[in-house]
Amino acid sequence: MTTASGTGRPWAVARREPVWWLSVRVLDAVVRMLVDVRVVGAERIPGSGPALLAANHVSHLDPVVLLVMAHRAGRKLRFLAVREAFDKPVAGWFFRAGRHIPVGSGANGLAAVRLAREALAAGELVGVYPEGTIPRDAEIAAAKAGAGLLATTSGVPVLPVATRGLERGAARWRRRRAIVVVGDPVDLDGLSHERGRARYDEASTRILGAVRALLDFRP
Repeated sequence: MTTASGTGRPWAVARREPVWWLSVRVLDAVVRMLVDVRVVGAERIPGSGPALLAANHVSHLDPVVLLVMAHRAGRKLRFLAVREAFDKPVAGWFFRAGRHIPVGSGANGLAAVRLAREALAAGELVGVYPEGTIPRDAEIAAAKAGAGLLATTSGVPVLPVATRGLERGAARWRRRRAIVVVGDPVDLDGLSHERGRARYDEASTRILGAVRALLDFRP
């Protein structure tokens, strides 16, 4: 039987969250109305056990689509999200109901990594944006160290995920066509043996590179 890394215990049974499961079903219906989305590689999302999904962030719509994608694959996805999002009237309730993980600065940022590691150790699926936010220029935005820190210290598979068609500025009142591509786990072997920020930056850069490589995928 598969056990959580370093714990010697079976993966935790999914926590019952009826409010969340009802909410994500509503989101699924909304996404079907707003987006004609094609998912490639959904079979790479493990049916159980931990994995880190690392994605490009192009708008406020792409995390919703990824939550629905994971739901359709039978998994709940917990995102690391900026702390300010939890303070908004409607979105904040949604983030709290889904037990998403608030990310602040300094010690609060490290606390978010700890909570994400605990979720992964319990066999959950966690989502992270290597760029940290929606970048002004996605082609040149640098990866933040947080994704690499979480990846290298948790030891779980890191799946790159790329979305196209959900970018900000696209027509709002027309049903969009979008594609989501899930890639093979990122190879993090051969990282610098130097501990600390340099190693985490290197891992994050490699992860973001794998995500961007998927943007060239043509069905």
